[in-house]
Formats: sequence, structure tokens, C-alpha cells
Amino acid sequence: MRNWWLSLLVVLAAGAASFGVFYALNDDAELRRAARDGDAMAWLRAEFHLSDEQFAAIRQLHDDYALVCTRHCRAIINARQRQAPAGEIATLEQVCVDAMTEHFRRVASLMPAGEGERYLAIVLPRIANYEHVGAPSVQVTP
Repeated sequence: MRNWWLSLLVVLAAGAASFGVFYALNDDAELRRAARDGDAMAWLRAEFHLSDEQFAAIRQLHDDYALVCTRHCRAIINARQRQAPAGEIATLEQVCVDAMTEHFRRVASLMPAGEGERYLAIVLPRIANYEHVGAPSVQVTP
């Protein structure tokens, strides 16, 4: 019985040490700070390892697209408020989704090799059944 307790203690200590080393080596303070602050652009930069040039180009795309996004949202909200036919609202929503998809693909094309595909794997599923009630989020919803 004594060897069993000793073995258990050694396994637990090794597991704790492994976790500590893994956490220390994979802790990204910039990524943690961006997530805590809710700063999507800082998260994007840290998560996808963007250079200054890539980040500047993506920020410009983001700023330019904000105007397009605002127009789409305004059109959808107006159509809902005036109780437009469902087909009209569906068309406006599809135009929005298509524009977001194209925007996300442009953003991905500016990222380092491999990171763009990972980015699209995160964001595209978020807009597949998008309900148009606010900006899409990469946060996991319950």
C-alpha cells in the first residue's frame, strides 16, 4: 500500500509540473490582455501572429468595411421596423452575409500562410446562420 501512495504522489507531482511548464511556455500576455479588454483587433493581431504591415492592412480593411456593415445593418433594421415582406428581409440578410464572407476572405488573404485558413475556420461558421442582431462574435455562446 505504501508504494501505491508514493506512486500516486509521483504521478500527481509530474502532472502538476507538466501543466505548469505547458502553461508557462504557452502563456501569451498580449492575447490574454486583448481577450480581457474585449479588443477584437488586438486579439486578431496576437492570435494570428500578424506583422505590423499585415495588421495595418487588415485594420484598414476593417475600417473600410465598417461603413459597408453599417449600411447593411441600417437597411435590415429599417426593413424589420417597417415590417417589410420576409423575402425582402431575407435578401438584405443574404447580401450582408455575402459581404461579410468576402470581407473575411480578404482579411484572411493578408495573414501569414496557414493563419488565414485557421481564421476562416473560426469566423465563417459564425455567419452561416447569422441572426443579424449585432456584430458577429468569436466568443463561444452557450
